[in-house]
Amino acid sequence: MNAPSDPIVGLAQRSLGVSYLYPYQRLVVGNTLDADEENRFQVVVLPTGSGKTLCFTLPMLVLEGVTVVVYPLLALIDDQARRVGEAGVTARVLRGGQTSAEREAIYREVRQGRANCLLTNPEVLSGARVRQELGSVEVAHLVIDEAHCVSEWGTTFRPAYLSLAETIRLIRPRVVTAFTATASKTVLESMCRELFGDARPHLVLGDPDRPNISYSVVHAHSKEAALHALLRCGVRQPAIVFCRSRKRCEGVARDLAPLVGFEHCAAYHAGLAADERAAIEEWFFLAPRGVLAATCAYGMGVDKPNIRTVIHYELPSSVEAFLQESGRAGRDRLQASSIVLWNSSEPPRERDPTRAVRERIMHGYLRTLQCRRTYLLEAMGAEPQMCFGCDRCDPEAEDASIARARREMRTARETALRVARRRRRIITARQLALDLPLEWSQQARVELVTGLIRDGTLRTHRRGPWKGRIDCLRPAVPVTRRVDRPAKVDYVQIDSCE
Repeated sequence: MNAPSDPIVGLAQRSLGVSYLYPYQRLVVGNTLDADEENRFQVVVLPTGSGKTLCFTLPMLVLEGVTVVVYPLLALIDDQARRVGEAGVTARVLRGGQTSAEREAIYREVRQGRANCLLTNPEVLSGARVRQELGSVEVAHLVIDEAHCVSEWGTTFRPAYLSLAETIRLIRPRVVTAFTATASKTVLESMCRELFGDARPHLVLGDPDRPNISYSVVHAHSKEAALHALLRCGVRQPAIVFCRSRKRCEGVARDLAPLVGFEHCAAYHAGLAADERAAIEEWFFLAPRGVLAATCAYGMGVDKPNIRTVIHYELPSSVEAFLQESGRAGRDRLQASSIVLWNSSEPPRERDPTRAVRERIMHGYLRTLQCRRTYLLEAMGAEPQMCFGCDRCDPEAEDASIARARREMRTARETALRVARRRRRIITARQLALDLPLEWSQQARVELVTGLIRDGTLRTHRRGPWKGRIDCLRPAVPVTRRVDRPAKVDYVQIDSCE
């Protein structure tokens, strides 16, 4: 094989065995190696599975000084320590709970040039002693991975993220790169303001589209029943069911275990002990047909390539969060599915005005009549692409298991309304739920009847001779409203990846 003319590609071949760099990877590595005082900040937005780890691992092999990489989760730090070690980089981890002797040994290796990578989190990096030590050595590169957390978490439960700007000022890294998989204009502006102040960073913006992922929404008043129907109907595995709380995550796993097999189901969240999380990660990584109920604690940097289905049990809080979760599927670039379970009677969750706006945009995804892929791309400020699969553009081509589960939900709804019409003004809501001829759990039947009452399809009389009894108002066809497309946004500075 002839030697490549590009020295960066040659370095990747010799050191990492990588024969090809994507244009955006080449651009990011070039920006890192060529940075000067006037051009030392960059923000890199690349979809999940695009190889961003290579973008900061490759420069470590040639830069003089230490590279500091900031991660949000300890599990992610451990995983990345293994991966950069395999690339020939000597990495050390700074974490909470280390003794003074352990820390001093790490500082000594950095000072002597025997460790060229430090992995840590914002809380540890905000410590005075850590800043003092890093300020006394040459920091070649400060990498902030999952940088959307600055905007998402910094103002709530992870205030240390807002101290990163002070850390940058004190340790004076030669170049700073913030990586994230998804970021809208609002998130980008907030993130850049908190990290870089008035400075204008380079923006390397990859295409957020994942053409191998097909997008679907399953309307269901009982999400438990819808989830069970999807798995009974043969939705492709391995699969992740994302939940927004630890309690929900554990409940979903507990309910699914008898259906899919106790050996094929587990729950994963940040409240588990470190050894439990590690064991579950290892099991799921190797599982050919496992089902994992998880919070967003799973997935950041955990590279399981063959996840075939992501099911969103609850709607993520923003388009960015949705793309982060759905992007866990199909990292091997083979066909995969993202499915949202939608109960239209659920009330909004967010009360903060800014977050509420982003939640409303995400709700628009559920109700839109346009291509779901186009809706997501426009919400992210990206140009629309050809749709490679969604239930709006080509419902006939939808995965058969999803179509069967959707039909089961419609049949259950029609059954409930048929029983309600036949026994209107006779039966109570509880009696209706108990008497439904459905092979569902009692909880699922209660959820169905409750949802029909909340969305106005059924009602209970509040007074008169039929007080507490069920009446029927509307036919059994859910109404879907057209939703305006999200406004397009223009980024102030884009380094072309073409």
